[in-house]
Amino acid sequence: MTRHDYETELTGSREELAAVLSGVADGLLAGSIRVGEGDDALAVDPPEELSLEVELEADDDEVSLELELEWPTDGGEPVEAYDAAAEDEHAEAEDEGEAADAEPVPESPVGAAAPVESLARFEVFRDRAEEYRWRLRHRNGNVIATSGEGYTRRHNAWKGLRSVMRNAPGAAVRED
Repeated sequence: MTRHDYETELTGSREELAAVLSGVADGLLAGSIRVGEGDDALAVDPPEELSLEVELEADDDEVSLELELEWPTDGGEPVEAYDAAAEDEHAEAEDEGEAADAEPVPESPVGAAAPVESLARFEVFRDRAEEYRWRLRHRNGNVIATSGEGYTRRHNAWKGLRSVMRNAPGAAVRED
């Protein structure tokens, strides 16, 4: 068995580091975590069950919070080279038709190596006023987004829904 190691140390804002941790969570949900960038990137497929060790150490001048995920291998190759070219092709297909001046999203050193399965679904429906609307419903039943307005024609509700799907993945988040 080949031994693969990867280590990085990042310094950034809480928001930037939260994005990296979110990438780990996305990879767990997708079933494949990517670490590293470019030709040196690796992918690992965690099993359904694994263990998480959380360690907090505090002394006079420093606090350390360590998170460690571990799981046994089944004798196979647990880590493999990540195929960035396949992801680039997928991203190019998604970017088709978007504005040419759109700012690229910087690659995180950790993220999902496979598409993340959504925990929500879109629904198009008629409201009490007989207008069409769309909503995004979490798998637990909670409505997490709505069209905010009614449409007189179903296809216009679908156009609004597709616009949100196309424009939201790279949308900035800001507090006012």
